[in-house]
Amino acid sequence: MSEYFRKYIKKEHYANHYSNLKFKTSFRNCILEAFKRRLWKETDGDDWDIMWAEKEWIHEVMDHTHLQSNQKINHFRNHYELTRKDLMIKNFKRYKKNLEREGKNEEANNYNFFPLTFHLPSEYPIFFEEFKRQSNNGDTKTAWIMKPIGKSQGKGIFIFNKIQQISQWKNTLRYNQDNPQAEAYIVQKYIADPLLIGGKKFDMRIYLLCTSYQPLTLYLYRTGFARFTHHRYDNEDISNTYVHLTNVAIQKTSDNYDEKLGGKWNLQTLKLYLMTKYGQEKVAETFYNIQMLMIRSLQAVQKIIINDKHCFELYGFDILLDAQLKPWLLEVNASPSMTSNTPVDFELKCGLLDDVFTIIDLEKVLTGNEEQIGGFDLICKGTPIKLPINSTFTTYLGAFNNRQQQLKKIAKSTAIRLAQTYQEGQTKAIEVGSKGQKEKEEKDKQMRSSSKGPQVMQNGVNGSIKTTNQSKQNTIVKRNTTNLPALGTVQNKSNIKRYPLQNAGQQSQPIQQSQSNSSKKNNPNEDSMLSANQKLQKLTQESKINQFQPYKQQSQYNDVMGMGSRNLQKNEE
Repeated sequence: MSEYFRKYIKKEHYANHYSNLKFKTSFRNCILEAFKRRLWKETDGDDWDIMWAEKEWIHEVMDHTHLQSNQKINHFRNHYELTRKDLMIKNFKRYKKNLEREGKNEEANNYNFFPLTFHLPSEYPIFFEEFKRQSNNGDTKTAWIMKPIGKSQGKGIFIFNKIQQISQWKNTLRYNQDNPQAEAYIVQKYIADPLLIGGKKFDMRIYLLCTSYQPLTLYLYRTGFARFTHHRYDNEDISNTYVHLTNVAIQKTSDNYDEKLGGKWNLQTLKLYLMTKYGQEKVAETFYNIQMLMIRSLQAVQKIIINDKHCFELYGFDILLDAQLKPWLLEVNASPSMTSNTPVDFELKCGLLDDVFTIIDLEKVLTGNEEQIGGFDLICKGTPIKLPINSTFTTYLGAFNNRQQQLKKIAKSTAIRLAQTYQEGQTKAIEVGSKGQKEKEEKDKQMRSSSKGPQVMQNGVNGSIKTTNQSKQNTIVKRNTTNLPALGTVQNKSNIKRYPLQNAGQQSQPIQQSQSNSSKKNNPNEDSMLSANQKLQKLTQESKINQFQPYKQQSQYNDVMGMGSRNLQKNEE
C-alpha cells in the first residue's frame, strides 16, 4: 500500500489488510521493488493475490488455470490482438472499414496514425506493387522498415530502400509448407522526416493502464519519457541502427552512450521545450491527439479482447512525432521494460507501478469513482472523458505529476470515509445484535409457553379445584350472629348451614339440639371409644347451635381435649 494509505488508514478499517496480500513474479527489477515497498509477501505457490507474469505464461498456462475471485494478473488472455505488430495493424484496418461501412467517415479518417503497412510474406505481392508504384513516381529514395512481429527491443529490425535488399530474406524466409519455421515480418513505410531535437531523433514511451474492456476503462499516466539516439540523424545512412532506432537496448551499446542521463528526457521537460518553440496551442493539440490516438487504439480491439475481471494491462505506447508534430503509433508493448538505467528512471517506474497497484485496489479501500489516483488520470470509462470547458488543459499528459500530493489527499479522505463506514457498521451491528437478542428471548418464551401450555392448563384446572376444596375446608367461620360454634374450630363449609342474622338470646332450632343431646346420651360407650380428634370433629358437627353459649361450648371442648381434669389436678396441687 502507498505509504500515505498506511499512515492514515487504521488496520481495522481495511477490508483486506495489506499484510495479508501475496504476490508472485519472476522479474527482478522495479517490479519486485514496487511489490516490496507495499509490504506484500512473496510466494512461489498458487496462493498469490496478484501475479506479474510474462507473456509466455499467459499463452501456455492461463487457459488451463482456474483463478480465484481475489486473484489479479497483468495480462488479458488475448492481449496479442493489440500488442503483436501484424495483428494490431490488421485490427485497425478492419475497424476503419467497419466505420466507413456504417457511414462514420469522419471517425474513420481519424485512424490515420499508423504508417502504410504490409504483412510479409503473405502480402508480399501487394507490397511489391506498391513499391514499384512509388519508384515509378520518381520517389526512389523512399525507405521501408522491416520488423519481426514477435520480437522487441529492436531485435531483427532493418531499413532498406531497394527491393534487392530483401531478396535474400524473401528467398530464405518466405513461408511455405516445407519451411514452417519462417518468421513473419511487417514492412512499413519509414517516416523519413521525424522531429529532431539537437539534430537527434527521438520517440516517446507513454504508459496506459486498462482495467476493463467492458466498459472500456483507461488511466493515462502523466509522466513518460523521450528516448533519444546518440548519433545525429542522417536519412542517407540507412544501415546505421544507432541513427534510426531509439531502443535503449540498442543505444546502450553505442560508444556515445551517456550512462548518467541514459539518453532520456522527462515528458514534462519535452513538452515545455516544444511549447517554447512551437507555441502552447500547437503543442497542447499534439498531446491531446496522442491521448485520443491511445483511446482509439483500444476501441479498435474492444470487441475482440476477452474481458476478464481478473486481468489488467499496463501498455507501453511508442509514439513518434514528425516534423509537423503529427503523432505516429509505432507499436504497443504488452510488457514495457521495467528495468531502469538511471536513478530518475528507477523512481519513475517504481512510482508508476505503485500507482498501478493502488488502482487495482486489492485492499478494497477505494470507491472506483476516483478521477485521479497518483499520477494516473481517468481518460475513458465507456466513453472518452473530456475536461471542463474552462480548463486550461486539454489533457494532463506531460503535465506536472503531483502524485505525492494527490496520494496524500486521497488517503486522508479515504481514511475519513472508512472510519465513518466502520463506525456505522459497528452501530448497526449493535442494533442488530440487540434486536436479535430480543427476538431470541421472545422466541424462547413462546417455545416454553407452547411446550408447557397443555400441562399448565391442566394444572390450572386441577389447581383451581384443589384451591376451592382447600378454601372450603380451611375457611375460618366468621361471626355472623351472636350464636358461635366452638372457639378456634375449623369447619367444613359444605357442612355449614348459613342462617340469617338473629337477635342475641333468641333460640334457634331447639328440636335439633335436643335430638343431638339425646343421641349423645343414648351412645355413651361409642363416645368412649373415639379418639380426641374424632370427638372434637363430632362435637363440631353436633354444635350447630346459633344461641350464644360460649361457656357451655368451652366446657364441652375442654372435656373432649381432657383439659378439665388437668386443670383440676393443678388446682389441687
